[in-house]
Parts: sequence; C-alpha cells; structure tokens
Amino acid sequence: MRHLKNLFEKLLYIEDTPERTALAYSIGIFLGFSPFLGFHTLAGLAIAFLFRMNRVAILLGVWSNTPWWIVPYYMIATWVGMWVVGFWMDWATLKEIFQFGVHQGFMNSDFWNRLASQRGLLLSFLVGSLILSTLLSFICYPLALKWIRFYRSKKKPPRSEGRV
Repeated sequence: MRHLKNLFEKLLYIEDTPERTALAYSIGIFLGFSPFLGFHTLAGLAIAFLFRMNRVAILLGVWSNTPWWIVPYYMIATWVGMWVVGFWMDWATLKEIFQFGVHQGFMNSDFWNRLASQRGLLLSFLVGSLILSTLLSFICYPLALKWIRFYRSKKKPPRSEGRV
C-alpha cells in the first residue's frame, strides 16, 4: 500500500504542469475505456513516448478500466451504440451467442465468428465505446486537474535524495 502512495506522490510532483498531467490521465481514461481491448497499455505507452507525456498518468488512466468494470461498462456502451446506430437484435439471438461463449469458451473462434456475424452489434460496440470513452475523458480532465492543483497546493514537493 505504501508503494502505491509513493507512486501517486511521484505522479503529483513530476516536472510536468498540472495541465499536462491531467491531460495524460484523461488520454489514459479514453484509451482504457475505448473499444480497442488488448491494446490499451501498448497504445498508452506509445502515445506517452511519442508526445513525451507522463507515462504513469497515462497508465493510471488506462488501468482504471478494471476487470470489475469491463463487463458492465461494455454492456452499457454497446447499448448506447445500439441506440445511436439504430441496430436492435432479439434477445434470443443474443442469449444464444452468450450461452455458446459460456459453454464453448469466449476465446473459441466459433464464438467470435458468431459474434462477428452480427455486424450491427460490432458497430454498436465500437460506436458506443468511443462515445462513452470520449465522454469519460472529457469529464476526467477537469476533475484530475482540480485534484492535482489542490494536492500540490497542500503538500511540499518530496525532497530529492543526494541533494543538500
């Protein structure tokens, strides 16, 4: 637990401005909740290195989408996408695809083929995830910025080792 606290303190006292740190975090939130499952961390690190942004802030944002949030989040995102795209499928088909995944495994290629056969569902997933991840990142930026400024105003920066 102490290690996590040290990580947050380092994050809050890096040489970046609060604006850049909050931006890095909000980009991480966008990537973490985007539809590009499996590529979140790689995309976050690539953007951090490419634009010389705070890697810790981006990764904290990316890793905010934990296993506990994934299923409910993507269900809601897909529902939002279905509403935006106008695609609806009957519950019997959806239930059949889900049960196939439960019985045969969600990593089974047949499961993904059945899911891919519902192109409107895939489009709904993509659109809904992009809408919600964009919304979350726009909400997180001012909140993170306010929190970082508040925290920096209340704490003194940690002393560097080796300096007098």
